Amino acid sequence: MAKEPEQKASAEAEQPLAVVASELDERTHAEMLMMYHECADSVRFAKLQQWHTTGGALLIFVVLGILGTFGPRYGFFIKANIIVSLVVSGGSIYSLAIYQFWQQAERGKLAMISSRLSNLLREVRGFTPPREANIHRYILLFFMIATIALGNWLLILYLAPYMRYA
Repeated sequence: MAKEPEQKASAEAEQPLAVVASELDERTHAEMLMMYHECADSVRFAKLQQWHTTGGALLIFVVLGILGTFGPRYGFFIKANIIVSLVVSGGSIYSLAIYQFWQQAERGKLAMISSRLSNLLREVRGFTPPREANIHRYILLFFMIATIALGNWLLILYLAPYMRYA
């Protein structure tokens, strides 16, 4: 008796999906496909920019650490390095947030375009639930922000002994 739902589910899974094409005319369909492609490229570009921003901030912290070690040993220079690192951290985190909102807007466009295309596209896009995808995106954003904050904190700890020479 318990096997009936399993057999019913497997029978439904084996049935091919009846594809319902979009009701758009050819030109509008081509426009939607072009817009879909552009939005997907924008999402990828924004995510790449987020990773470059994170890596660039960490690279700047390394350069500031090297300058603090081998540069002049007077207090203003070290304080200026710390101020620059704080400004870089703030700007980087702000940029990460802007890129995240940009991606969210582009994903909204993708969802709107998808609703006008075939049911097969909607089913494929719905394979990963939007809530789960958002959780993954925001976890990555959190780790990017945490990496920048940790890098800045480590730089300040590294430069702190040089403040004695002020």
